[in-house]
Amino acid sequence: MSETAFSGPVATYTSQVSGATGSYSDKGWVVMSQRMTITQNSTTAVDATFYVPANSTLLDILSDTTVAWNSGTSAVLTVGRTSAGTEYASGVSTAAAGRVRPTFTATQLGNMDDVTSHVAVVATITPTGATSAGTTIVTLLYIQNP
Repeated sequence: MSETAFSGPVATYTSQVSGATGSYSDKGWVVMSQRMTITQNSTTAVDATFYVPANSTLLDILSDTTVAWNSGTSAVLTVGRTSAGTEYASGVSTAAAGRVRPTFTATQLGNMDDVTSHVAVVATITPTGATSAGTTIVTLLYIQNP
């Protein structure tokens, strides 16, 4: 499998000129994604650190639990600027298998709108009680702004 890398942002458009010099009325930005798998390690919080390009906008966060976290009480996903941070998402249960999208607060949506100076995004699952099973794939969807 091969890949192509280049510096963004990446935009698509046809020739629908908007009237302003060099501007197109149908310009759209390419949605990018990064994904990481978080697997239980018995009793402690587990992190996955993403690095998003500066000046990006986080569009969505997907939590795909493929193996339910069987901790004593709960296992919760948070996404922020540091381990266990909640700047982007909080309170996402990983106790059952399936896909969950966080319910974002107004503050979190504001933080997601401009990830200019905080390019490290850390997803953390914190179990309460010992775990012997648990796997969650976290996917960040974002656009790199011009």
